[in-house]
Amino acid sequence: MQSTQLSCFSADLIARQPVAARLLANALAGERMAHALLLTGRALDDKWLIARQLAAFMNCASESRYEKGSCLLPYIQTQPVEPDDKTFSSACQNCRWLFRDEHPKAWNVLSKDAGNSGKIPVESARNLSEELARSSQFLRVVIINDASDTAFHRPAANALLKTIEEPRSNCLFVLFAQCEEDVLQTIVSRCQLIPLNNRYEDNIGYLASQSPPLKDRLKEGFAAHFTEADKELLQSLRSEIFLTTHPSKKINVKDAMLFAHHLGELLDDENVEQAFDLIVNLEIEQLAGIYRTNRNYSRYLEGLFKLADEAKRQWDHYVTKKGVCENFALAWLDLRQKLTTKPH
Repeated sequence: MQSTQLSCFSADLIARQPVAARLLANALAGERMAHALLLTGRALDDKWLIARQLAAFMNCASESRYEKGSCLLPYIQTQPVEPDDKTFSSACQNCRWLFRDEHPKAWNVLSKDAGNSGKIPVESARNLSEELARSSQFLRVVIINDASDTAFHRPAANALLKTIEEPRSNCLFVLFAQCEEDVLQTIVSRCQLIPLNNRYEDNIGYLASQSPPLKDRLKEGFAAHFTEADKELLQSLRSEIFLTTHPSKKINVKDAMLFAHHLGELLDDENVEQAFDLIVNLEIEQLAGIYRTNRNYSRYLEGLFKLADEAKRQWDHYVTKKGVCENFALAWLDLRQKLTTKPH
């Protein structure tokens, strides 16, 4: 049991996603792996790593995979290498293919990018069903990189649902979604839910990968690190974010609604991700020195991250701009009022 837990996934993936890694490793060790998994959260890179490492573990030709892991693991835990390099010679052919996402049978991706409509084509779903109906010596892993209901034409969803319900071969479906509510309930009910931790950079991705830190860019007037559009957006937000003022200022619903109105004037489809990331970062910069020792501060920041994530999700689901902004402003006001203004 323990050796399987340690060898299914790379050490860095286990460190980032301990719950998901433990659930899946225990299922493999006990031969209780579900035939369909729904991976939720914003950690997209980790979803792909989980799928690829599962595919390698279940298709690796090495007889020692339970003790040492698949022969793919040594290569994804070190610097990238070319599969044809001599250092890759110890890996089996299956792992070589999976390293490059090129396995002819064990790796299948069903994507909305395959069609012109922005949805998974019905023909792709039907072709997949026909392929899975054929016998194979491999454990076929099927990746659906966007399992939200907006990614499916109804016939494609029905074809997929039938295939998941009645798999006629040895296969594993791995579905990606930001949250369970995005996926048709009929599909959710046939999957094992695997929640992933959102990494810091997944929550505030626009700025977290930037260097130097935000406070240094603020001092420099943004000139060296932002586009003109970024500068304009950030400067506008700084003048409108009522909650980043000194904590002694009284904030009320009228202020929140005014902020929501001004925020709505700034937002569009191109900058919504950046805007909510900037809001979170500006709030952190403003309050860090005041509340760092406050025992409620970390809880407040966690709540703010969730509010920003929810606002992005609502925008993606075509909630009206006014609705997104007002919901965010009022929820943020309530959250801030719960944060005591007197540091402990």
